Amino acid sequence: MKLALHPTLFTQLGRATQLVLLLMAAFCTNNVFAAGGGGASAATTGKVNYFPIEPAFVVNIQDNRSIRFMQIGVNLMTMDAEVVTAVQKHMAPIRHELIMLFSSRELSEVMSPPAREVLRQEALLKIQEVLGKYADISISKKAKDPEGKEHPSSVQEVLFTSFVIQ
Repeated sequence: MKLALHPTLFTQLGRATQLVLLLMAAFCTNNVFAAGGGGASAATTGKVNYFPIEPAFVVNIQDNRSIRFMQIGVNLMTMDAEVVTAVQKHMAPIRHELIMLFSSRELSEVMSPPAREVLRQEALLKIQEVLGKYADISISKKAKDPEGKEHPSSVQEVLFTSFVIQ
């Protein structure tokens, strides 16, 4: 999709509005390239593959004083190209489980780095459970690269690439 703004209209906008439009355009461009780079065709077995889950998760979190929102950007790391394909195919149950996990948190459970690490580990377990249930992919199984070397299957790491609470 191509978005165009007439040049004279752009110059009539305030500086703040111009900056917001430019940042939005840059963000959209980066997401297109990130999504294109994470596809199964680029994935290889035996090499580290990072796969972004797009869009970022935005959920309500519980706070006694007010309504809070939490946004989490998530990337997955695997050494098995088939896992990337399985993640793409089963994205709906993966997103569902992560949304349920993230939205069940209270503010106090996500404010400290150790609490975020616990959340990250729980997210990894949820994703591994989904892949086991829907794609018969287990962390105990091994994948072989073209040279015959064995590597762990499933998702090995969940990485939070952004974490914002508002």
